[in-house]
Amino acid sequence: MIIVLMGAPGAGKGTQADLLSERAGYRKISTGDALRKHVKLGTQVGKQAGEIMARGELVPDNVLLQVLKEELGSNPKEIVILDGYPRNLAQAETLKEVVEGVHPVVCCAHLDVRRDDIIARLSGRRTCSGCGASFHVSANPPKKQGVCDKCGSNLIQRPDDDAKSIAVRLDVYDKATEPVLDYYRKRNLYNRVNGGGQTDQIFGDLKGVINSCLK
Repeated sequence: MIIVLMGAPGAGKGTQADLLSERAGYRKISTGDALRKHVKLGTQVGKQAGEIMARGELVPDNVLLQVLKEELGSNPKEIVILDGYPRNLAQAETLKEVVEGVHPVVCCAHLDVRRDDIIARLSGRRTCSGCGASFHVSANPPKKQGVCDKCGSNLIQRPDDDAKSIAVRLDVYDKATEPVLDYYRKRNLYNRVNGGGQTDQIFGDLKGVINSCLK
C-alpha cells in the first residue's frame, strides 16, 4: 500500500518520511534517492538515467517510473511512504495504472504550510557540503556555527535558497502539483495535514491520518 506524501519545498516531507520509517516501520521511497542509487549501482535503468543526467537533461517520467517499479518490488502488504512522486498529473495517473492491484495508493497526505513560513524555513537552511545533512540557523542550528555536527564539513546555503529563488520554486510547485491534489480529492484520497507546527505534533497528526486511511 502506498501513502503519497506531498508538500511544497521546505514543508518537511523528508523529515516526516524519515520519522514514519524510524518510528512506525514504514518503508520510505524517495525517487531522488532511488534514482541516485540505481545510477551508482549501474543497473540497467540506472545506466539509462545516468546517460540522460550526464547530458544535463531531466530524467523523463517513464524512466522515473521504471526506477520506482524496481524499488517497490512485489510485496502488497508493505506500507510505502512515497516522497517526491508524483510531481505532476501525468505521473499521478500513470502511477495508478502501474501499481493498481499490487501497491494501491490508499492515501495522499498533504503537508500544508503557509508560504511565508516556507520562505523563512528555506532561507535559513544550511546544508552540509560533505554528507548532505540539513540544519537551520534558528530552528536547528549546528553545535559549531558553519560546521556539520555529523561529519565536520562546512555548511553552505544552496544557491536556490535565497528568498527570490524560493518564491519562483514555490510558483512552479503550485502550478504543477495543484492538479495532483485535485486528482486525489476527486478520489477521496486527499488528506490535509497542518505542517506549520512542531515536528512531533506534525508527526502525530500525520500518523493519525495514515492510520485512518489504512483501516
